[in-house]
Amino acid sequence: MTGARLSRYIAGRMLRGIGLAFLIVTAIITLVDYVEGSRNIGSDADLSSLQMLGLTTLKIPMLIEQTIPFVVLFGVMGALTGMNRRSELTVMRAAGLSAWQFLRPAVIVAALIGALWSTVVNPLSSRMMGQYETRSSALLGSVQTSKIWLREGSNSAQRVIQANSLDIAKKQLEGATFFEMQITQDGSTKFERRFDTAKATLLTPGYWTLVDVIENAPGEDTKRMALITLPTNIAVEDLRKQSGQRTNPPFWSIRDEIDANEKAGFSARTLRLQFHKLLALPFLLVAMTFIAAGVSMHLVRGGGTLRLMVTGALLGFVVFFADSVITAFGEVSILPVGLAAWTVPVLVLLLGISHLARIEDG
Repeated sequence: MTGARLSRYIAGRMLRGIGLAFLIVTAIITLVDYVEGSRNIGSDADLSSLQMLGLTTLKIPMLIEQTIPFVVLFGVMGALTGMNRRSELTVMRAAGLSAWQFLRPAVIVAALIGALWSTVVNPLSSRMMGQYETRSSALLGSVQTSKIWLREGSNSAQRVIQANSLDIAKKQLEGATFFEMQITQDGSTKFERRFDTAKATLLTPGYWTLVDVIENAPGEDTKRMALITLPTNIAVEDLRKQSGQRTNPPFWSIRDEIDANEKAGFSARTLRLQFHKLLALPFLLVAMTFIAAGVSMHLVRGGGTLRLMVTGALLGFVVFFADSVITAFGEVSILPVGLAAWTVPVLVLLLGISHLARIEDG
């Protein structure tokens, strides 16, 4: 078997292993989410089983994204264990191949999966999650929240909006106050005027429609108007986030979201962290490949398979826990965004390579 054919064979085995792990994890997540959704949304909206399954399907890709390192870990472990049981790795070693050589296709497969997930699957899952939230909101009726705060602006002006409640189904703020401010040349903020309105609605994209408006400005008389419109950069998605139905922006839109948040005076730390974590995903999956190789390179006999699965699961949960803790530190500004996003992938990759080198080279 030539080197190219051998690489294709190993890559195929890895893809099959990862695919099987993906199907198992997807089935478990789908079942759990279907049962949970049936207890919550399904019972309130009186949905049929097919309708509930359709809703669950829209939500699954975003949930799978959180577990994709586990999928690669168990997929590579399963593939290597199977090759070990059939003595294929022994034959490769006897032919003079080192672990680094026959792991190269696995590393390439893991890196490609990470890159494709970040650039292709993530935008699709974000869109599907948005559809899930829109449909679930429509089925459950109007979603009311209280004490809404919104902010938008540019380099020359800013607007702060406070409202008593939000009806996401009607795209409407009730009991809202619009504070209009100008940014002076020295960078300070100067209050210009305020609008108090009974209702503010995003009837047309890019414009607020205010009814029963009271306008107040320094040095001017109070004005009452039946209806006015104000230009806005706020979209329905921003209202959905305020309602608690938060959908992360897709990979290709994160940079624009960061710019919009910073222009409005908001911190874009969470978005920057999400962007860096998506960039780091291929490295994390490669790291999980090395961890899986280090765990499963030994021959398994008798009860070794169970021990292998337990060890792999423990390592996966340790990585997941460490990543969650460090990400939380990044979200609250204890760690820089880049450090919070890249620490675990780089550290796990180095540890995996070191452990495999010790096993391979002694």
